[in-house]
Amino acid sequence: MALVKIREILDGNCTEKQVSVRGWVYRKREGKELIFLVIRDSTGVIQCTVKKATYPATWAEAEKLTIESSLVLDGVARPDKRAPGGYEISAEAISIVGLAELFPITKDKSEEFIRDMRHLWLRSRKMNLVMKVRSEVLEYTREYFKQQGYTEVSPPMFISAAVEGGSTLFGLKYFDQNLYLTQSSQLYLEILIYSLENVYCIAPSFRAEKSRTIRHLTEYWHMEAEWPFADMDDLMRFEEGLLVHVCRRVRRLPERICRVGRRHYQTFAG
Repeated sequence: MALVKIREILDGNCTEKQVSVRGWVYRKREGKELIFLVIRDSTGVIQCTVKKATYPATWAEAEKLTIESSLVLDGVARPDKRAPGGYEISAEAISIVGLAELFPITKDKSEEFIRDMRHLWLRSRKMNLVMKVRSEVLEYTREYFKQQGYTEVSPPMFISAAVEGGSTLFGLKYFDQNLYLTQSSQLYLEILIYSLENVYCIAPSFRAEKSRTIRHLTEYWHMEAEWPFADMDDLMRFEEGLLVHVCRRVRRLPERICRVGRRHYQTFAG
């Protein structure tokens, strides 16, 4: 029996084949003779059915499962227009890897609660897609910088002096010195110009500002570049080229990855 990723099934590569998937219980619905499980892994979600009369031992294991329990499920993958994604697995065997405690987000999805339970909200389909798109954007960004002859560097996160403003510095004790979390890598990049010329970094920055709005973040990721012998027109041409390159590449991503925020997807994905 082949161990496969859920995406391989949803792409139609495993029709009428015995498959084995590893993942977590995303949704569960129980009936008298049938249990519906929606299983997720990093590549997608798929509906699985467990029949009491056909596989009583598998039924007993399915009854124990809770939301976010980890498992290995074996069965036959088949097309089914009624199932989310158009495919379904008829379960024949279930091996429980770990039973999860009561998963709180199934009942409370308020913004305040989700912020407090961020480590759990990251498992949602929406956040899964957001992080995948972000990963692709960073890849395309690096692709463009490389095409333009830039060298990526990794400046330190501890600084000894303010870059932007003294009032927004996070201070800390570093052995016998007073240092700060970086506000920007600008000064280090400017130093590296004299060695590497065109340089850039993608790194976290920190500002000691109260997050009164969504536009005030105490920690965020900063994309910065420096290069010599350039003026404002050069800067604007480069920025426009970078944005055009990234947008064009993102546009070519598979439709399933670009569903972030769409209502029809959230109905199922949560």
